[in-house]
Amino acid sequence: MTDQRTDTAPEFDDEIAPYRQPMVTSIGIIMGFLLAFLANWAVDSDDLPAIESGSDFAVAGTLLTSVVLFTTSLARLLSNRRYAQAGARYQITFQIYLAAIITAFAGLAAALFL
Repeated sequence: MTDQRTDTAPEFDDEIAPYRQPMVTSIGIIMGFLLAFLANWAVDSDDLPAIESGSDFAVAGTLLTSVVLFTTSLARLLSNRRYAQAGARYQITFQIYLAAIITAFAGLAAALFL
């Protein structure tokens, strides 16, 4: 799965421009909420470690995984290179984005119910 860079390829923005900006905006909003949740969770521990049990590790692991996935999809979206198959690259980026959303909501659900 390597991306081929060519000078004769169509512009990256031409093919996915209508989808790029809303995805970048939503990543920023969701990551902001996730990072705020993690920051409040870390500060609100009353001089105790924020992660004390296995459920805390599960929540922290899923949320940090989703942050990494969101950062990966954001980096792929903001890349200014031209790719021969921009649509296929976007589909992979979209799958990473969906995985990040699912992981984030799974982590928040785990925080509520565990």
